[in-house]
Amino acid sequence: MDPIFRLPANSPLAVTASGDGGLIPLRVPAGWNVIYNQLWVRRLPDGRVRINDSEDLYWARTAPPPWLTAEEVAEKGGLRAREITIDAGWYGRHGFRIAVLDPGWEHERAAHTTADLDEFVATLETWMRMITVQGKLPES
Repeated sequence: MDPIFRLPANSPLAVTASGDGGLIPLRVPAGWNVIYNQLWVRRLPDGRVRINDSEDLYWARTAPPPWLTAEEVAEKGGLRAREITIDAGWYGRHGFRIAVLDPGWEHERAAHTTADLDEFVATLETWMRMITVQGKLPES
């Protein structure tokens, strides 16, 4: 599968892509530390867009709000007391893949694979919001 897409004209991503390329603007809710972000897109002369085709596109993990002490975090429990990781990449034949890891890399709690760029970004943003705002883990 080629990492080149024709986006619908009404796609928010279509508007952000330029010929020079740049990072895809993501709505990252409070409570996430973005460790690595290489989600860049570049508009091609024919109007299609090219995305970075690396298996390592995005990596973020939750962090308790800095105003809470370690005791308050432990007291609140739940997802705020744990470090949850989201890892996303482009996997050639399969397209984009997002994985939620809790408590570590060997414990995958949810995963989503899609060949649609808009769906990929929407799922990534939705899952981050679900984890930190709603306090729930997504289901595969």
